[in-house]
Amino acid sequence: MKTKNAGKIGSGTRRDYVYQYLFENIIDCQLQPGSALSENEIASNLHVSRTPVREAMIQLSRQGLVEIVPQIGTFVSLIDPPLVEESRFMRLNLEMAVIRIAAAQLSEDTLLLLERSLIRQRKSVGDGDYKAFFQLDDEFHETIFKGLGKKKTWQAIDQMNAQFKRVRVLRLVASSPSRWEETLDDHERLVNVLRKKDADEAEKVIGSHLGKCLWHIDELKQKYPHYFQH
Repeated sequence: MKTKNAGKIGSGTRRDYVYQYLFENIIDCQLQPGSALSENEIASNLHVSRTPVREAMIQLSRQGLVEIVPQIGTFVSLIDPPLVEESRFMRLNLEMAVIRIAAAQLSEDTLLLLERSLIRQRKSVGDGDYKAFFQLDDEFHETIFKGLGKKKTWQAIDQMNAQFKRVRVLRLVASSPSRWEETLDDHERLVNVLRKKDADEAEKVIGSHLGKCLWHIDELKQKYPHYFQH
């Protein structure tokens, strides 16, 4: 697969710039699991020295996205199903707790933001734009956390969910937009029960929504066996 084009270096450090570039391409499977990463090639493509590339790779290795093998090379990590499940488990339990609070406390302004997001999600499904849909999916859940003043909690989840994200993106790539409707339907049901302030039903919707990852992994392992650890 061809990687995304690198943009201009912004106000952050060169390490952050390289990290974001590699992170996005690994999550998006543009850099395929198991593929080798060349410090020299990345540095040349991004017009930076090897130092920020090396620092970014170390940071990615801590997230389990890159494997650094001394004297051999650096590789995009294979997807590790137990790590995916651990990420999903953490997110599920935190989000179920937050969603119960949301049912009681979420403001009208935040509910309106969620409903506007549903419109944009519907358009991205119609356009067959999996990248836009994936981003809107994350932003939808983030909006709930931010609406409750729990931005740091979402950031902690997001930091731990790199493995889970790869499976979610791969599932979108591997399926037709008609199957993305399942996620959109879950989001619509969630907004409806939050409007009704039904905490028990909201918790059930989130549990079912995030639980689908388990059987998605089985499907993806059959289609992309070389992407997964065995």
